[in-house]
Amino acid sequence: MVLATLLAGLTLPARAGEESIRFRDACAAGEHVRVVAVGDILFHKRLQLQAYEKGRDFKRFFAPLADFLARADILYGNLESPAAAGVALGGVAVKDPGRRLDGRVYSADLATLNFNIHPSVIDDLKAVGFDVLSTANNHAYDRGPLGIDRTLEALDAAGMPATGTRKRGEVTRPWHVITRARGVTVAWLACTYSLNGHTDRQGQALFCFEEQEAVLAEIRVLASRTDVDAVILVPHWGIESSHVVERRQRDLAREAIEAGATAVIGTHPHVLQPWERIVATDGREGLAVYSTGNFISNQRKLPERTGVIVVLDLVKVSGGKAKIASAAFVPTWVEIDDKGHRVTEMKGSESGQSAVLKDALRHLPDDNRVSGDPDAVPPQACPTAG
Repeated sequence: MVLATLLAGLTLPARAGEESIRFRDACAAGEHVRVVAVGDILFHKRLQLQAYEKGRDFKRFFAPLADFLARADILYGNLESPAAAGVALGGVAVKDPGRRLDGRVYSADLATLNFNIHPSVIDDLKAVGFDVLSTANNHAYDRGPLGIDRTLEALDAAGMPATGTRKRGEVTRPWHVITRARGVTVAWLACTYSLNGHTDRQGQALFCFEEQEAVLAEIRVLASRTDVDAVILVPHWGIESSHVVERRQRDLAREAIEAGATAVIGTHPHVLQPWERIVATDGREGLAVYSTGNFISNQRKLPERTGVIVVLDLVKVSGGKAKIASAAFVPTWVEIDDKGHRVTEMKGSESGQSAVLKDALRHLPDDNRVSGDPDAVPPQACPTAG
């Protein structure tokens, strides 16, 4: 009863999905760029075993949606694990065992909540089309300070931009990264609610709530830069397995939009949470996606096998910042059979999927749903002549 009372004070009721979310710049003329974001990329033991098999890799999990992902101008995901070569449990440097789940260097132990993936995952994600990753999440510290260092070294070596963590001693390395496509620059800023109880003595991670003022200050600086057209905050936050949005999530989302963010796209709960259009006091429109759910994982509960691909169409009008023209989503499903795991579009046609899809859409703006067809166009509603 005490816990329930506390939670009631910390959270807001889950909202049913709005019928639609539309933006006033839907048909504005200018340079358009498609920004696509997926949920948690979490390779549990079974998935690592599949990826390390001879002749296999991490790309196999995304094959059913490869064509759709390839159409993104900028593709983002949350890499929820270190990818630290030769770093054992406890953050100790050891000889690297190569691409195998040895249980010491590369592991996915749910009992101790400790993960590490072979860094070949980064090249595979790049080959799929990912342009930017978040490394700020509760598993970032699973191999200690050295694990963060070596993960970032692997990302840098692969030419993969990453946001939210930095190597020891890199006090001047910015938390954000900037991506460019079709003449539009998008700054990405990641933060995490926690490092699973570890103390970040080296200042290697940006914290969403403990360092909220620093997060907002960086958004303000980025939004004021003439070489940045849009800012997207990607926080790792919320309550696991809950469709309920915490009050502090809503507060940070609104403050981030007020500070100049174009969108806030969250991960961590492993299930879907609602979307919200936020209008800042100066009239700017922003979007908050509180949780995208899982993209790929071995979590087995039906809501945990459900996620969304967020599709944002940004438009940059000459002489101005980029604005959201439209927002859409493709519902996804982690398919598991004797061939292994893979993420597919959830269409509701397979046995047992219909009820799951109906429940998932309860939390989302159903009219903003699109198919996983590569040529799918996000819904738009142009202002009518008055």
